[in-house]
Amino acid sequence: MEGSSSIVDWLPKRDWRATFGSLVISDQRGEQVSTRLPSVESFRVLAILAVILWHTGFVSSLSQLVNDNFLIVLTGYLVWWVGVPYFLITAGYFFRRSVMAEGNPVVAFRRYVSPLAWLLFVWMCIYILIPDSWPAQILHRGLWQPFISEALKNIHLLESQHIHLFLDGQRPVWHLWFLPALMFSLSALTLMAVYRLERCVIPLIIGLYVLALTEEIAGGSFLNSSVYLGLWMNACLLTAIGWWLAGRERFPVAMACSLIVGGYVLALMEGTVMDAVLHSSRQAIRGHNFLGGIVLSTGIFVFALAKPRLGQSTPFPFLAQFTLGVYLSHIFVIYTLRPIIWKLGKVIPLQAVLVAIVVYALSVLFTAAVVRLPIVQYLVVKLVRKGGNERLQRQTQTTKETA
Repeated sequence: MEGSSSIVDWLPKRDWRATFGSLVISDQRGEQVSTRLPSVESFRVLAILAVILWHTGFVSSLSQLVNDNFLIVLTGYLVWWVGVPYFLITAGYFFRRSVMAEGNPVVAFRRYVSPLAWLLFVWMCIYILIPDSWPAQILHRGLWQPFISEALKNIHLLESQHIHLFLDGQRPVWHLWFLPALMFSLSALTLMAVYRLERCVIPLIIGLYVLALTEEIAGGSFLNSSVYLGLWMNACLLTAIGWWLAGRERFPVAMACSLIVGGYVLALMEGTVMDAVLHSSRQAIRGHNFLGGIVLSTGIFVFALAKPRLGQSTPFPFLAQFTLGVYLSHIFVIYTLRPIIWKLGKVIPLQAVLVAIVVYALSVLFTAAVVRLPIVQYLVVKLVRKGGNERLQRQTQTTKETA
C-alpha cells in the first residue's frame, strides 16, 4: 500500500516500525521517504511552516510592515489556506488510495483513526496541564502551582463548553481540533465507500461549502444554534476533494498552475468585495470561507501530483517525516519561547517569520528526542507492533482460506 502523505502518514503500514504520530519516527527512513512522492512531501514542509506562521502572528506583523495595505494583508490571510487545507486534501487522497488497495474501507478507517484518537488523548492531556509561558510561571510561582492552576482552569472549560472547544479550536484544544475533524471526515468518506456513494462526492463538496457560507452569513450561528460547524465542514469538504482527486487521472501541470493562479485571484476578488462593497470587518474577512482559498490549496496539491520528483534533491522529503510531530508540539514550543518573544518585542521586521523558523527547528528536535525515550518506545511502539501483527495474522488467515 502506498504510504499516506497527509498528516496521517505516521500510521501502521508495511511494518510496525512505520512512524507513528508525533512520537515515532521510522527506523527505516530511506524506505519511508522513497515510497512517497518527493513533491507531496516537500509541500508538506511548506504547509506546516504556513501553520506555524499563522500561529506566530505573521498576519499582524505583515500588516504593520506594509502600513495595513489591504491587498498584501489579504494575501497574508491566505497563508492559512496553504497549511491545514493541504493536509486535509492529502488525507482524503491517500485514504482513498488505501481503501482501494485494502479493499475494505472499514479496516482502513480503523487503522487510520485508532492512532489519531490516542494522539488526541495524549496531547489534550499535555495542553490541559501546560500553561503559556510556563518557564516564567515556574520561576515566579513555583514548580507545581502553574500546572495545577492551568489544569483546573482548563478542566472547568472542558466541563462547561466541551464540544464547542473542539468545534471552534479554542483553548485548551487549539490546533488539536484538526484531529477529531479529520476523524469525522474520514468516517463520512468511509460510509460513502461502504454504501457505494462515491458518485455523491461532488454534491457533498458543493453542499458543504453552501452550508459553511450560510453559517458565515448568519454570523456563525446556523439554524439558531450556538454550535459553530465551520471548521469541521471545511475539513470534511477538503478531505472529500482529496478523495475525489484519488479517483481521477493526474491533471497536467498547466491545469495545476491555473488552479493556483485562479484561486489566488478569486480570493483577492472575494476579499475586495467584502471590504469595498459589504464593508466587512477585517476579522470577518480573515475568517471568511474563501472559495479561492479552496481552489488555491487544491491547485497546490494537484501541482505536487503533476510534478512528483519536485524537491527530491532537497532536505524537504527528509524533514517531512517530522510533520505530524511538529504540528502537535509547535504550540508547546511557542509556550516555552513566549518570554523570549515578549522581550524581543517588535525589534525585527516580520519577526513572526524568524520565530516560526526557530519554532519549526525546535519542534523537529523535540520530536526526534521524544521518540528515543524508553517509555515512549515501550508504550507507543509496542502498540503499533501489536496492530501490525494483528493485521499480518489476518492476511495470513485470508491467504490460507483462499488456498
